[in-house]
Amino acid sequence: MGPLMNQNRDTDADWDHLGQTQPYWAVMTEERFRGQKVSRDVEDQFYQSGQGDVEAIHATLMARFQAPERFKSCLDFGCGLGRLLIPMAARADQAIGVDVAASMRRLCQQRLDRDGLNHVILVDVPTSAASYAPFAWINSYIVMQHIPPSRGFELIESLTSLLEPGGYLSLHITTHRDPHLMPSQTRNPLRLLARSLRHRLFPQRDVGQITMYDYDLADVLSRLERLGCKQFHLEPTNHGGHHGFMIYTQRTQ
Repeated sequence: MGPLMNQNRDTDADWDHLGQTQPYWAVMTEERFRGQKVSRDVEDQFYQSGQGDVEAIHATLMARFQAPERFKSCLDFGCGLGRLLIPMAARADQAIGVDVAASMRRLCQQRLDRDGLNHVILVDVPTSAASYAPFAWINSYIVMQHIPPSRGFELIESLTSLLEPGGYLSLHITTHRDPHLMPSQTRNPLRLLARSLRHRLFPQRDVGQITMYDYDLADVLSRLERLGCKQFHLEPTNHGGHHGFMIYTQRTQ
């Protein structure tokens, strides 16, 4: 993460670049996934890791909100290479994967073709998925943390509005971090001025960074509540000192 959480950073460009250079590592930051390409065995390990995540998410929705074993339609926001989208698609008649990075979508489509998953459609933004709405299940895991809240709040509302009445949402956000991961601070007015000018003049230095953003939990929940989600189940998460919550809910209105 850079020294400041730049709210104006073009994170879309970052992720398209990462999809071209480090597609697997960008999703799962483990050394075995580094490189533009990985071996078939490592690629299979990458996709296998998504099976357990989706099983856990689905099990929680069933236990807490009586979600069905199978859905008519589902959507995975920030689907990347399809790590979660593919096991979600195994539980649905139709699945939509949304990812802004064309480079990620290309690789994901290759995997879908290899697996013969012709009931999965990839699009770039939620508005492109609207023609397939409403959805019975929408998921977004370890994605919003890489999007500035100034955009992320709008995306959360857009996604929730695509849920059918009675539809289920599983949404992960980060809310705070350990002290050593806090953006560096300074009270020196000259340094503050220089830093401000640098970000204005060069807002997109080092394309391809993985930037982390924290969200206001109360703000997220209030927005979901206004869109018809009245009951929530929250589970805390801690990914390398970045803390947050997995939010489970059902749109009842």
